[in-house]
Amino acid sequence: MSLIDFLFIDQNIIFTSALVLMIFIALLEGVFVLIGMGLSDMLDSLIPDFDTDLDFDIDTGYSLSKFFGWIRIKKVPILMLLVIFLTSFGLIGLFLQSLLFNFIGIIWLQYIVLIPTFIFSIISLRIFGGIVAKILPKDETSSISNTELIGHIGTITLGKAIKGSPAEAKVRDQSGQLHYFMVEPENENEVFMQGEKVLISGQNEKLFFAIKDIPEKMK
Repeated sequence: MSLIDFLFIDQNIIFTSALVLMIFIALLEGVFVLIGMGLSDMLDSLIPDFDTDLDFDIDTGYSLSKFFGWIRIKKVPILMLLVIFLTSFGLIGLFLQSLLFNFIGIIWLQYIVLIPTFIFSIISLRIFGGIVAKILPKDETSSISNTELIGHIGTITLGKAIKGSPAEAKVRDQSGQLHYFMVEPENENEVFMQGEKVLISGQNEKLFFAIKDIPEKMK
């Protein structure tokens, strides 16, 4: 059996698809960077705050925030974690299938290999996410879901923002790091157009609020 045939047989298509999706996401992020937008930052802004400074300890009981912290969410950009998981899932699944084929002579149904592949991929995500977290500059993983950006001037980068329908905006913080997030007008009758500068005035768990009334000294 040729490599191409092995990759695209029905039993392996889910693992091959994971690798193809990983490549597509990496290319998409490259395109977004070229046009001055941050897909990774925008996705990170949609993740609510929670306490990730916890080690996964079965003695303390299971909690979703502990699990998220264990797989490095909020410590590593979410898009990078997704790429790590998809890569691990695809390679581990194909590796297990190749072992079965070489030693037993059959390709198992993908659902039989799916559970061990998923478990090993989560462990891989933990390990490689930790490596990436140590390599990345600290300001790369800073969260925009805090009050530090309130009072900053933002620019609408994509879409039109009206009350109840947010648009993407960007803000440069004191360290020069760009943050992308969703923002909508604080006032009912305001509309923000692409390229317009706004004053970040507040936030909730999902997005930021802004106003057009920028003090003259801040312009």
